Amino acid sequence: MQDNSHKISAAQLFCILLLMRITAEMVYPSTAGFGGMGLAGVLTAELIRFLIALPVIIYSFKGRAFYAAIWRKNRFWGWASAIGAALLLTLFVIRTIIYTAKFVQRNLLTQMSSLMIALLLAGFGAYAAAKGCEALARAGVLFMVAAGVITLLVIVADIPYMDFTRELPEWSTGLFISDGAERLIRSGEYLVFAALLPYVRTDGKNSAKTRSGKAVLLYALTAAVLGALFCVFFGVTLGEYYSMTNYPIAAAASLSDMILFKRLDGISCAVWALCAAFRVGMMIVAGISIVGECAKCEESRHNTKAQQGKESCA
Repeated sequence: MQDNSHKISAAQLFCILLLMRITAEMVYPSTAGFGGMGLAGVLTAELIRFLIALPVIIYSFKGRAFYAAIWRKNRFWGWASAIGAALLLTLFVIRTIIYTAKFVQRNLLTQMSSLMIALLLAGFGAYAAAKGCEALARAGVLFMVAAGVITLLVIVADIPYMDFTRELPEWSTGLFISDGAERLIRSGEYLVFAALLPYVRTDGKNSAKTRSGKAVLLYALTAAVLGALFCVFFGVTLGEYYSMTNYPIAAAASLSDMILFKRLDGISCAVWALCAAFRVGMMIVAGISIVGECAKCEESRHNTKAQQGKESCA
């Protein structure tokens, strides 16, 4: 019987990936152009990421340990791919911490240095990673609900400021390329997906494989749709200011004027900062898991050789 302790569901996997993707769009400084350039940049970046990750997505319908499968084909390439992925995740962790620290310092804790905020984020991410994948997955669902609720409130509160008749600027190929390139490197979700495949809970012979594959396909579609919708929302709400502000979510939230909440920028920034800390913790877990896959293969290989040596001496 399959041991499902410390496992996550395919639905939780979907929530993890989507929350990580949208969080990067919120806390990273915006480079989007107002109008079709930003929208094209979002969709192009999502398509390129999907095509690059296609081998992992196809494999997810067949197996559960991607890097271990590479190791079994070739030890060198197994370790090279695992270490390369772990290094990329480390880079994404550092970028997330730096950008989130600036986001929080600019919009929430203006009297605190960005270095201190970065250290707090790193500590929170490390603590979250130490709690393990299962605990992070449960927290991720809660964070996603909180982020969804507060963002929906921002959208509803900004309805009076929306103008769908704004004049769009002329197309700029240079701005489209720079925006698409910046969005492209706000990645890491597919690396996390590959690392979490062995953690998906099973209740049947091939259910984990099929559900993991369906979860990542749904994630890819949802991420593209939400990215486009956010681009449209910020454009019709902020207009030309969308191209000038670094953090459109904070700018949009500052316009809110509701009965219970006069302004939603503070609570919105706090929620997305927590989501960014979750993103950091999840990437740390993924990096450790990736290297651990190959390490387990090496241990199994050594144990097999030792057993064969004992049998030959008997």
